[in-house]
Amino acid sequence: MPAEEALVLSPSDVRNIRSYVQHKYASMPQEQRAEIVADAVTRIIHKQLPAFEESVKRQITSELIRSAVMEQGRPVRADDIFGACLSLDRSIAAIAAPFHAWIERQLQIQCESDVMGRLLDRLAESDGETSGRQVSLWSLLREQLASQPVKFLHDTASTRSAEVVTLPNAAYELLKTKFQRRNLMYLSLCAMLVVATVLHAWSLSRPAAGQMQPPIAMKPVQKVEIAAGGLPMELRYTSIDEDKLIRYLETKSSVLAEQPYFDAIIDAAHAFDIHPILLFAITGQEQAFVPRTKKQAGEIANNPFNVFHSWKEYNTTIHDSAEIAARTIFNLSKDRPADADAFTWINRKYAEDPNWSDGVRSIFGAIAAYVGEK
Repeated sequence: MPAEEALVLSPSDVRNIRSYVQHKYASMPQEQRAEIVADAVTRIIHKQLPAFEESVKRQITSELIRSAVMEQGRPVRADDIFGACLSLDRSIAAIAAPFHAWIERQLQIQCESDVMGRLLDRLAESDGETSGRQVSLWSLLREQLASQPVKFLHDTASTRSAEVVTLPNAAYELLKTKFQRRNLMYLSLCAMLVVATVLHAWSLSRPAAGQMQPPIAMKPVQKVEIAAGGLPMELRYTSIDEDKLIRYLETKSSVLAEQPYFDAIIDAAHAFDIHPILLFAITGQEQAFVPRTKKQAGEIANNPFNVFHSWKEYNTTIHDSAEIAARTIFNLSKDRPADADAFTWINRKYAEDPNWSDGVRSIFGAIAAYVGEK
């Protein structure tokens, strides 16, 4: 089977795993069953990834589950992994070397690193539209390799193309082995990293491109007063352990742990009487906290809230985007009924996807628990 057609994970696989866990572990609380499903899905995809560091693997896994399984309802293929890896910063040796070795295994070739680097750069520049692509990235790479000094290997066991992962049986065996060990503490720690991604779609609604506004001139953010019926007290501004919050962001390899990003978000939260963790949770939902390994991390970090549609179409400064995001939350919260959940109330206009609020709420809870707010 060609590398680009190798199925890694499909929506039906996820449903099968979930059904199996619901039946096998019916006596467990729903939250623990969800963690088991998330962990199984993650491990299946991890097996197919290049030998990146664990944090990078988690990042790619989350992106693949969100974009393919949850948003598009289709299988995850090796070509999807290739595309996700192509967006990483290949100037980092810990990314370039494993990615190069993985490509050689998939295509059964041997290629000099400088040659491969030029071809990948060319692909990344031309691959502006990934959805609906008629020709796979693998096919485009093969076409370019045909004119390069590349050695093609055949019938070599060590360079076999990735095989289809058989599910759900493989997942069942994985779960049986895991629970024979009964290491529930490890399971929980591992699953917490991806459970929100598996349970919630991340497709979000933003203003149309024609409604975008030009970057505003920077000025000091003026503190405003929250009207009655706005955010509940638990989502209003409070001082937090900023060192712990930075450590949490570092676990995500987040650019937002650095300056000026961190202080800009804290300042906007204070100015609009919004809990700082709420603004950071939105960046987690929108851009996975902007991992440093992302190829355009510096540009994404200017607008990690995707205000005015996206960071690509409105690339401003972090001070500007943080103020706009905070002001938007402030305005959307003004007329909230006392019995209405704040996350859901904001969601009604902030995003078309009704699961957006669930994602932000889950991330908010995870950060709050880490920094000791709950």
